[in-house]
Amino acid sequence: MNKKEILYPEHPNGIYLYETPMIGGIRQYIQIRGQDKNNPVVLFLHGGPGGALSGVTHVVHAGWEERFTVVNWDQRGSGRSYTANRGRIREIGKTGTIEDYVRDIDEIIAYLHTVLDFDKLILMGFSWGTLIGVEYAKRHPENLRCCISIGQYVHYSSGILLTCEKLLRLIPEGSADARKVKKIIEQMPEHPQWDRKLMMIMRHFTPLCGKYIIKHAKRTPILEVLRSPFWNLREKWITTVPDSRAFACTLRTMMDYDFRQEPEFAVPMLFVFGEEETVCPMELVRDSFAEITAPRKQIAVIPEASHACFFDQPERFWQAVEGFLADE
Repeated sequence: MNKKEILYPEHPNGIYLYETPMIGGIRQYIQIRGQDKNNPVVLFLHGGPGGALSGVTHVVHAGWEERFTVVNWDQRGSGRSYTANRGRIREIGKTGTIEDYVRDIDEIIAYLHTVLDFDKLILMGFSWGTLIGVEYAKRHPENLRCCISIGQYVHYSSGILLTCEKLLRLIPEGSADARKVKKIIEQMPEHPQWDRKLMMIMRHFTPLCGKYIIKHAKRTPILEVLRSPFWNLREKWITTVPDSRAFACTLRTMMDYDFRQEPEFAVPMLFVFGEEETVCPMELVRDSFAEITAPRKQIAVIPEASHACFFDQPERFWQAVEGFLADE
């Protein structure tokens, strides 16, 4: 498939729009793609911070555009929003509070109303994106049909420690790997910061998860990233290796956050997890599920899938999502 066929597929009532409007006082990249612009609108909030997916939506979101009009947004400091503001990266790094992202989402929805005809949209967050997604849902339910969280972020150290407990049940007691896990538990601060100490902990944690828990994760499509017609070489690099200067405040926001505080919603909530989730374990949501108030709430677990369950098992993922939407 050539560049033109990927960027502008031939669908008479489709929409394939790529713009960088002013959002939150800076240029932010928005990609709108769908085979029928009358389909329901999904605003996807990528993970990271810095994990923009707009360059590989034709791969990781394959099939989405048949069902929905899909909006991908490169958040402040990410992907094409990074390259659109190269002279302001340190300034952008000083922003990144929940309020900053909620305002961004609000302005994006206002912008979408200028190019699409819809009443309310589906807000879908992934990993870090679930944090800003649920906080937007609390503040502006009037704009949403529902909120779908993939790998709901709850609390950083609690998630790591819970997965460590799972690892200890899987690893032979007294082994070198068991000692590594116990060391992670000992070293993990109650209130960690995104610093060298935490990075050293994660360098041990991530391989252990891959060895004992994650069995069905698909590999990142590196060749598709390199060939992507959506991004230039600089944008491909910055998505692979995000510039930490752009996320100084955002990372503090993430590390200080706890989903369990005031989980009250006025829209239906779906929480989707891969069975092999390690970064944002489902148990943290399940254990506090009774405290979550919403018109309708549901947890869906995707078998043989890890953190990016929508990519590992796309059909099973969409069965869960469409089943939830059908009950409205």
